Amino acid sequence: MLPLDVGAAAAQGPIRKLIDKMPSLLGAPKQPVVPMPSTPIITGLTQPAATTVAGEASTFDLGGFRLGMSEAQIQQVLQARGYRTSRVMRVVDFEGQVRTAVNTRGGHGGLPSRGSVLGEASLKDGVGGTYTLKTIVWPDGAHLSSISYLPPPGTSIEEWRRILVGKWGNPSKEEARDTLNAEWAGRPSAGRAVAQVGPSGGSVYIDSPEGSRSRAGALVDTAADSFFASSARKPSL
Repeated sequence: MLPLDVGAAAAQGPIRKLIDKMPSLLGAPKQPVVPMPSTPIITGLTQPAATTVAGEASTFDLGGFRLGMSEAQIQQVLQARGYRTSRVMRVVDFEGQVRTAVNTRGGHGGLPSRGSVLGEASLKDGVGGTYTLKTIVWPDGAHLSSISYLPPPGTSIEEWRRILVGKWGNPSKEEARDTLNAEWAGRPSAGRAVAQVGPSGGSVYIDSPEGSRSRAGALVDTAADSFFASSARKPSL
């Protein structure tokens, strides 16, 4: 979890636990069980690559982050590198999404979930740069789906090229004028990385393959279908 104010979050812990217990204390009906499918194991989508493969953006490291990292792994990088959180957005977890899908389709999926996972975060690197992280929600939690970096000014195009080629290998496309414009895009399933940088700053980002978010959404629909199938009443003849 990436709290904006660790002290405030800790102070609210006992209050949150009491609020979470209130439905049972008041005799509210028990939540129906919703099916939870397994999260597919996909490097660069639901798990990070162990090492960088030249030209394969889904394996790239940017500021210590890799696509597919879990929320806990993101937190480890944040603490190890001393990044400061400036903004955090949390979103409904997978179970809550399934319950909402069931209710929207006319079923009885229960009350909206109180669970949340990391949706997006902005981090300061301490030297004038900003990282923005975005995730996709899977059954086992949120996994990092895009990493962008806005660096401070002061680095030449030549130095940027040395740094990036040294980290990621030669780009598939490259043009250098007032800025270095480079793209690493190999197999469609490996995502892509783009850099538009120069002495005035710029941006560097890595994205998951197109359609990744819809793959997670399809699992929500599948879980909702399973809920209806398991609760369907069969006729008595």
